Amino acid sequence: MIGKVAAGAAAMALCANFMIHPARADDHPTVGIVAAFSGAYAEWGQAYKREIDLYMFQHDGKDGNPKINLILRDAPGASDVARTKQVVQEFITRDNAAVVGGGEFTPEALAVAPLVTEAKIPYIIFNGSTSFIVDKSPYLVRVGFTTWQPDVPIAEYAAQHGCKKVTMIVADYAPGADTIAAFSYGFEKHGGKVADVIKVPLGTSDFSAYLQRVKDSKPECVFPFMPGGPMALAFIKGYSQMGFPKQGVTLYDAGSVAENYLDAIGDAALGVISSGFYSTYLDNPMNKAFIGALEKNDPNIRRKFVPVFAYDGMEVIYHMLKATNGERDGDKMIAAIKGYSWMSPRGPISIDPKYRDIVQNIYIRKVVKDDKGVLYNKEFLTFPAVHDQWHELHPGS
Repeated sequence: MIGKVAAGAAAMALCANFMIHPARADDHPTVGIVAAFSGAYAEWGQAYKREIDLYMFQHDGKDGNPKINLILRDAPGASDVARTKQVVQEFITRDNAAVVGGGEFTPEALAVAPLVTEAKIPYIIFNGSTSFIVDKSPYLVRVGFTTWQPDVPIAEYAAQHGCKKVTMIVADYAPGADTIAAFSYGFEKHGGKVADVIKVPLGTSDFSAYLQRVKDSKPECVFPFMPGGPMALAFIKGYSQMGFPKQGVTLYDAGSVAENYLDAIGDAALGVISSGFYSTYLDNPMNKAFIGALEKNDPNIRRKFVPVFAYDGMEVIYHMLKATNGERDGDKMIAAIKGYSWMSPRGPISIDPKYRDIVQNIYIRKVVKDDKGVLYNKEFLTFPAVHDQWHELHPGS
């Protein structure tokens, strides 16, 4: 493994304000990033832009990194994967990009896999959590997470800390199916029993009937999976109103109680135990420096959507470009990134040399209030260097 960037040194490198407007130069390698910079999923693109700007302010043309020609192009995400595919095709054929990346959801990565395979150009998957994505092309590298990474540790923690009977309630779509498989695996491995699995349609806002089914199953704990936003908020509020916390039924979670949701959820989130790879309140020097730099432009950044994927994606991209001196050589880039490790705001991370997948810490946290009464996730246990367990169980995939 190649070591990279001490947290203390990284903290010293962060400056007051940043905004990248790279000049076009034919002798600089081109990097193409596709994301939803507008429309229904613009929160993703806006977050990516903040992180890319910061990373380039710190590293573009510095410390042995090349200067790059950065092209950002808009696509609406999973609602129009044909547009994402078109943009990536343009990056490769028209713009002569050396490396491409971005995306918010699994279908986008699957759509571009044949293109980058044919062109032998790396595509850095910023987000897309279905485990098998990286198997679709040897030129795909994931820097986000897989559904299995946070779900198995929280299931193991629950089973080992007093819950032996769980009811799962999940949104009825593909990631929900992954969640059922991952949590069941981790929970049953440690002697737990799944009392019931309740599937709810996407867009559900009234959970009263489903929560009654949860109550009837008499669980010791509950594990939900909802897409972020209105469904997650409605479920947690309904869970609290039904009196489950007062009855001693613990709510375990793996994504619904991020800081950008906590203000809307309110005190109903207090005590929720969750797993995650990142929080804007994560207590390490690198994250404090990262958030401190972002706060220069947005003092309320701790309560915003900060995925970290684009920041770490740019680390991968620059490392690949350094390996080829900026030349377009996909095979050499992929070889260079396998096993690469560095310090991220989320902690130490690396790229699995076999699957080109992210390896990262998973933190067990509890929603508490700080001394000003602000809700946040306080980590109290770390599962270090978690690989994607689905691949470990399906080695021939």
